[in-house]
Amino acid sequence: MRKTATYPALSNVMKISHLATISFLVVSTISSIGAIGIVAHQYTVQRSAAQVVANTAVVERMQGLSDALAHVADDGRAAVVADYGFVSEKDFEAALSAQRRTLETSLNTRAEELATNDKRLTALLAACGFNAIIAIMSAIALYDIVGRQRRRAPDRLAECIESVSSPTTA
Repeated sequence: MRKTATYPALSNVMKISHLATISFLVVSTISSIGAIGIVAHQYTVQRSAAQVVANTAVVERMQGLSDALAHVADDGRAAVVADYGFVSEKDFEAALSAQRRTLETSLNTRAEELATNDKRLTALLAACGFNAIIAIMSAIALYDIVGRQRRRAPDRLAECIESVSSPTTA
């Protein structure tokens, strides 16, 4: 006859409070891993900022030229515009309008990127807060488990002493 192995019941091996504590710690670990992934995305190179700076510089310089043209005599405007590589004042105004649209596009891209980063930061803060709460709950649960075991130890010791010191009846 073949002998089958018997396994102790789950409650004998690990109590529910132990399972809850371990599950809290597992959730905390998963939250930490997620937070690390979010932090990695926060430190990616932000290319849109360079585009905003470059386009702002170009628009500001062109706007300065446009403002200066208002103070130049009519017969000298064509020469000033030609010095900057434009055929006419209308070409210059068209180029300035196009550059402003490019700046607006890069500003919108930058705003979207910042909004995405804000969402990631919110998720990161939520994960870290959740992680802290879970760690505190786990520490309290572990402290409670250890405290109960220490309170039971003197009772067990007293039972052992009573069993040894009491005479056995035969």
